[in-house]
Parts: sequence; structure tokens; C-alpha cells
Amino acid sequence: MATLKDEGLHKPQDITMSPWALQQYGEPGDHDHLPTTFDIDYQNLSLLLQEAAILYPLCAKPKLYPIIQPYTPVTITTPVIPIRSVAVSTKDPFSEGNRSDQGPTHATDYREYDTPAVPLRHIDNILPLSVNMGNRQEISAEGVWGGIKPAVLLSIKPRQANKDGHTFRTLEFEVPLDHHHQSSSQKDALLNLHAELVDSFPNPNPPTIAPSSPISPQTRFILYLCGGPGDGNPSGKVPELNKFCINRGYQVLYVHYRGTGLSPLFFDSTAKAKVLKMSDQDKADYLAKFRQDDIVRDLEAIRLCLEKELAAKIKWTLICQSFGGWVATTYLSFLPRSLEAVYISAGMPPLGKPPREVYEKTYVHVVRRNEDYFNEYSPEDQEHVRTIVEHLRDKAPLQKGIEGQSAPFRGYELYGENGERKGCYLTYQTFMTLGRTFGSAPVIHRDSDEDGDEEEEPLSLTSSSIRPQIPLPYQKLHRLITSFISDLDHSMSSSKSNAESTISQTTLSLYTNLESFALHRRPLYALLHEAIYCSSTCPQTSQPSNWAAIDVALSHPSGAFSWLSSPSISTSTSTSTTSSSIIPSKGEKYYFTGEAIHPTPLLSPLGGPALTPFLGAAQILAQKADWPALYDFCSLRRNHLPAKTARGEGEGEGVVKVKARAVAYKQDMYVDLGLSQQAAGLIGGCELVVCPFGSWGHGSLKEVDKTGRVLGWLFDGV
Repeated sequence: MATLKDEGLHKPQDITMSPWALQQYGEPGDHDHLPTTFDIDYQNLSLLLQEAAILYPLCAKPKLYPIIQPYTPVTITTPVIPIRSVAVSTKDPFSEGNRSDQGPTHATDYREYDTPAVPLRHIDNILPLSVNMGNRQEISAEGVWGGIKPAVLLSIKPRQANKDGHTFRTLEFEVPLDHHHQSSSQKDALLNLHAELVDSFPNPNPPTIAPSSPISPQTRFILYLCGGPGDGNPSGKVPELNKFCINRGYQVLYVHYRGTGLSPLFFDSTAKAKVLKMSDQDKADYLAKFRQDDIVRDLEAIRLCLEKELAAKIKWTLICQSFGGWVATTYLSFLPRSLEAVYISAGMPPLGKPPREVYEKTYVHVVRRNEDYFNEYSPEDQEHVRTIVEHLRDKAPLQKGIEGQSAPFRGYELYGENGERKGCYLTYQTFMTLGRTFGSAPVIHRDSDEDGDEEEEPLSLTSSSIRPQIPLPYQKLHRLITSFISDLDHSMSSSKSNAESTISQTTLSLYTNLESFALHRRPLYALLHEAIYCSSTCPQTSQPSNWAAIDVALSHPSGAFSWLSSPSISTSTSTSTTSSSIIPSKGEKYYFTGEAIHPTPLLSPLGGPALTPFLGAAQILAQKADWPALYDFCSLRRNHLPAKTARGEGEGEGVVKVKARAVAYKQDMYVDLGLSQQAAGLIGGCELVVCPFGSWGHGSLKEVDKTGRVLGWLFDGV
């Protein structure tokens, strides 16, 4: 029992409160019907106050917190509470001139604030401010997340051997494009989902494999969630993961997310024709249904389908890589009762962080990788990069505008292994996106680095005892640059200027093998890369992305990304003075970008005909502000609480605890460690393991000599 002080009562003015916390305030002095005491769950109250402090910093000004006078000491911390305190930034975010949209960080101290209480109207015996939060999850699931129907199982193909020797069977499901409106029978309102179920070890005697044996309802399911957005999810991509999971008594399901891999973007040619004829706005609305929230609905529909087919209760254990962690956290937010455990490698989503803040963090890593590369090859390669960009920008063959993009541009057409046309081109912008490959290179340690506690990487049967001096991605890029310069030198010596044959097919093949965006195969990566950060969960993320990545790059103090500027295209055969203005002057730095998508290279033929019909929709998505919520922070924070409420206890009631553990990497170029640590702090009961080996990175889970170690950390901790 606790008492609210009845003196100095006031009504706060000009405060924007969380939608779930907002209740009717009584008028000043209208306190006749207000009780003087309340039954308060202090654990839930503390979570509420801390969530408000993080998500609504302008509401969390200390003087607005009510004094709570308990009969016993009150504890308010995370996850258990020894004293009444609220986490705030060590640099007071509420001081004059420092009221940014960023709330308290994890560099915190704990201060006590003695302030008058706020008069709250007591309605229907439910505490205002939702102090009793026992039914919040139920409201979320029954509202926006209710009504998901089982997917339709179209087919199960007989078992076959995977390339790693494990046996798997293929399943095809059908789900609605929009799970909220499932009444339409039109084909364009349906999607096919391809899945592969790995369920046994390789067998030296193939005839003993029963191809028609049913799926085992007794064997627990692991659902592997791959990176992206836009990537396929083949079952043989991480062989050691299959072996590890089957050894632990699981069967592993790989689902190709909607619109990716073997789950086609369009149901059939009729649906494709209809979508391509849509207006840009309608295309944008269509593409908005391919983010992680609708992916989760698909996965839940598949789970319900399997429960129905197998007549057994199924809970997923999620193993997630990169973007798969985004998907899993949405799943954990809204449908935790469907999950047994969540294990994430290099994929903690930046909860509560807008795209710009995310890119400000990741661009630090991009710059660091560029410095590593050019420190190894500088100054020669820096000048070579300048020469290559000038050639591609001003002297490459002039190409006609392709379908969906009428403006001409300069570049070289790219062809497939069999000489087929891909519809993609090498331009100066696409060349400068090759820094995306830097993410698989370890950071070169410097004497000035503060972190000196990294352990030595353990040796394995597949790793050499002598590390290569130059990381492989840097070697490949250097080889491409050298080949490019050799072609240009040979062209000059042969007096071949401005000819289409200036750059050899060998060099173009080297570029094709190194270019890793592959937007012609996965256009959703370009169209939704910034949208996966946008959510109505809190004010910071309830805003358009506005191509945040290019804004961060162009504002970098080095000026090394100035090539992202988009002046008019030169159609003359001589060097254009307009175009040369984007080339940094001699001596200035010139850097490659990372995995972020920027409108300049996006609007170039990087993605070919698979992407160009959606360029107008991409601009609309960049301006879209009314994205649905991707996370429920209150639900995530309460994950560590026991499954018990005032309404009862036991399975199916109260809050369900889901085991959650993640591995993060110190020098991850794609997922910042600091943001991962903050996100883990917002998920109740989540344990974050920071990999001690500095040379391990974003894709360690998928590397054959590291998979077992990473999975061991995820399943067993350290």
C-alpha cells in the first residue's frame, strides 16, 4: 500500500504522454472522488517510469514525477529495484538548450526527485498511467495482432539430401498479403511462402531414408531467421548450424520471407502485371506490407498451420542472424506465447533509435574500415580510386535510360556468367558502394585504441595459424582497382580514348563478383532498408526516414563522401566541369560507403529492371511517417516477470517468460555494439554476450570455424 501526497497538487501543462499511459486528468481541485491510497505493483510502476524516461524524455522531466510514500522501501531500477530512482543521462537532458529528441542513455547515474504528486482521475477502479499493466499484452495481441489465421499448407515434397548431407523436405504455404483483410479471394491478395525443414543427419545408406515419413510433432522446432531485408533463406547456407541443432534434438525450419528468395515477390504473372500498373502511392502501400511485422504474421500463420496439421502444441526457438534479430524482437514484443527462446547473433535492433542516429553510429565503423584500407594502400590507391571515378563519371559509354528511368547515364553494362544481360551497370556510384564488403574484414588494431582486453582468436582445424596480413575483402578490392588502372593505362598507350572497350570484361567480372548488394535479385533490400527502423513505438522513430544515410554521409566532416552529390550527367565526351565539382580536390579523402542505401546509387541502375519500376514508390516510402509499431517496449521489459497476475497464474495466463540471449561484436560495421547493449537493456531477462575476439565480426555465426562457438554462447551462455 502506498500513499500519494495530497499537497501541492498540480496539473502538468504541455506534456505529450504515451498513448497507452494517457488518461483523463481531473480539473485542479477536483479531488473529492480520488482515493488517497492505491494498491501498487512497484515492479510494474518502476518499469513504467523508466520506459517513460527513455521513450518520452520531454515528459520525464524530474519535477513531474509524483512522490510515492510507501509503507516499505520502494525500489526502482532495472530489472529489480532497491531504491526510488530514475535513470537519466549524466549530462542532464532537461537543461536549457539541451532538450533534444534523445532521451537518457545507458551512461547513467541515479538521482532521487522529491516533487508534488499529479492529480489523476481514478476511472473504473483502474489506475491511470496504467500502473496495473497486467492486461497490456492481451490488448496488443487481441487488437492489432489478433485474428491471424493458419496458413494454407499447399504441399510437402519428399525428403531429399542437402548439399551438406542433411536431409530436408520442402514445404509450400499460402498466406494473405494483408493478414487484417483475409476475405479477398483474388490471387494478388495472396502470397506463396517457401520453407525447408532439416530434420536428420546425413545417412550413408540413402535407401533407408523414408521419403514419406511424417514430420515429427515430438521434435522441437528451431526457426532460423536470416539477415536482410530481401535475402533468401536456403537450408544449406550454414551446415554447422544444422548439425548443432539436430544434435540438440531439434528440427530446423528455414522460411524464405515474403517476397524474397524462393518466396516470390508476386504470386503469379497476373499479380505482377497488376502491381506494376499501380500508381507509385499504391506500390508504396504494397511494399509497406513486406517489413518485419508482416513477416512475423506469416511465421505465426505457419506455426498455427503446423499445430493444426500435427495436432500438437508448437513453440518456436528462434536463431537469428542480423535482420533476423529485428524480426525476432517484433515477434517477442507481440506474440511471446508462441516462443520458447530467442537467440540472436549480430542482430539486436536499435530500439527507440531513428534511422539517422543509427547511421551516425554505423558510419563511424565505415570510416574506420576506409582508414584501414587506405592506410594499407595509401596514397597510391586513393589516387587510383579518384582516377576510376573520374573515368566512370565522365568518360564511360553513355547509356540510354532504362525502363522506369529515362535519364541517360554513363557506365558499363554487366552480363551474367553465360553472357546474358542482367540489366545492371557499373557506374561511378555503384563502384563506390563496394565498401559494403568491408564488414567481413577485421579492424586493424591501432596503438591509440583504448580497448586492449581482446583475447586471441582460437585456432581451429580450418583456420591458418598465420593470419593473412591483409584481410581478404581488401585484397579483392585492391585486385579490382589494379585491373581497372591497368585497363586505363593500356587504353592510353593504345590511343583508345572514350571507347566502349576501354574496360576489359575481366575487370567487369571482378567487379560483378565483388558487388554484394545484388539488388537485381533482392530489390526489397533497397526499398525497405531504412523503413525497418521506422516505427510508431515512440516519438523518436515515428518520423520519416528521409534518406537519412545520405544526409549523414554528406555531413561527415571529412568530406570524403561528397561523391554522393548528384549533379547533372555529362553527355559530352570531354570531362565536364560540372561533374568534376563532385570529385574531391587533390589531397582530400575519398571513401567507399557501407551497407546503407543512398538515393543517388539507388536511382542509378544498381538494381536493374527489378528495381526501377519501384523508384517512385521508394521516394514515397522515404517520406512515410505513419508506420505501424514494430515493438512493444512495455511487453519487452516485462519478459523477465513471472507468468502470474492478479487474474491467475499458469500457462496461458499472465506474462510468459521467453529465454533471450544475444551475441554482439565489438567492431560490427552493420550493427553497432553500443546500440545493441542499449537494446538488450530494454528487453527483460535478455543476456548480451560480447564476443571477446576482436577479429570476429557480423557474419561469425555463418563461418564454419565459428558457428559452434557462437551457438554455444547463445544456448549455454558463458
